[in-house]
Amino acid sequence: MVGLLLLLMLPWLLSFFPWLHVPRTVQFDASLPYTEINGYKFHTEIFGKPGAAPVIVVHGGPGIDYAHLKTLVPLSKDYRVIFYDQRGAGLSPRVDRKEITMESSLDDLHSIVEHYSNGGKVRLVGHSWGGMLVAGYLSKHPENVSQAVIVEPGPLDPVAAKAWVENFKKTRSISIWAIAPYLAAYPFVVKEDGQEGYDYVVTKASNERIPGPPYECADRTIPADMFKRGGYESFNSLLKPVFDDPDSFTYDLAQGISEYRGDLMLISSECSILGTAFQEKYNIPRLPAQTVHAKTANMGHNLLTEDVDWSLKTIGAFFKP
Repeated sequence: MVGLLLLLMLPWLLSFFPWLHVPRTVQFDASLPYTEINGYKFHTEIFGKPGAAPVIVVHGGPGIDYAHLKTLVPLSKDYRVIFYDQRGAGLSPRVDRKEITMESSLDDLHSIVEHYSNGGKVRLVGHSWGGMLVAGYLSKHPENVSQAVIVEPGPLDPVAAKAWVENFKKTRSISIWAIAPYLAAYPFVVKEDGQEGYDYVVTKASNERIPGPPYECADRTIPADMFKRGGYESFNSLLKPVFDDPDSFTYDLAQGISEYRGDLMLISSECSILGTAFQEKYNIPRLPAQTVHAKTANMGHNLLTEDVDWSLKTIGAFFKP
């Protein structure tokens, strides 16, 4: 009898708790801009004149969104700048984790390039995981890109992946207790696509403002609420297995990149574990001879957000013919 009474009272009891929300995806919010390609609606925003040369921005993660990279919007003075949330990430629709792979990520980038290239070549800017995708894309489709910028890409091959995971674990421990408060909030997250609860957890964890290693300088943190909505299944499919077993990363994203004849710039920071030292030891030796290495001091991994003026000046000057 008591159990039945509590069950009947549950809706009333829950009314006293504040319901939590994550931003809705384009599947449930018709006001959001999107580009539909091959039956999938990518959340997109486009800036600049339709006839201008396209610059496609590839965000990091895997599983976060492009919102913080809109610091690059001023490039639209000279180019048509395209931002897109990757499959299952940001405000793009959620999918089964089986649909989120390295291969599908590269195929999606190719679809975006083909859609916006107008039959010509494009420019690419990739940050972190997005830098890995750009490197992989240059290896597979070198003929489609005139210029590319990769900002602190993650590991491009198994050797680099193992070193990165080892360095990360030395500088930050991963504990269930760190995300326990967010997990406790899971039941109170409003759900439509069914992934909002864990997306809430990964978004909160990604937005934690912890200064110093592994990615920031000792006196710096990321901006508040830098990420709008994380995609847990994207993280769970693409990144978590590498943390659990670095040997599971078997990709060589630079295989074939020597065929790329366009301009290439790699940008690195001083403080990040994916910064200058990592790039010079592991990634740059794998890149084409024409690669230009731009370094910034007193900055960390999120330099595109932290040092906007330097980033725009550096990328803008590189893109100028």
